[in-house]
Amino acid sequence: MQTLSELTESFHVYGVCEACDRMEQLNLTRLVETLGGDYPVSELRARLRCSQCQARTDNMRIVYVGPNARTAAFNYRR
Repeated sequence: MQTLSELTESFHVYGVCEACDRMEQLNLTRLVETLGGDYPVSELRARLRCSQCQARTDNMRIVYVGPNARTAAFNYRR
């Protein structure tokens, strides 16, 4: 099972709201500080709520971006 701390080096995590089509990158550093590095990524889905329309969503995108030292850009389109 993957934990939050395992994602911080090479991944970005996005919450995607199906109700209003908003997509927001989650702050993994803040999540590790709040929930702990051992928090399972699979349980994160149940905690997602859109900051724009307040709808709950379990739609999450995990995107590999490479090592932290590299700059990455991510665009998601339906």
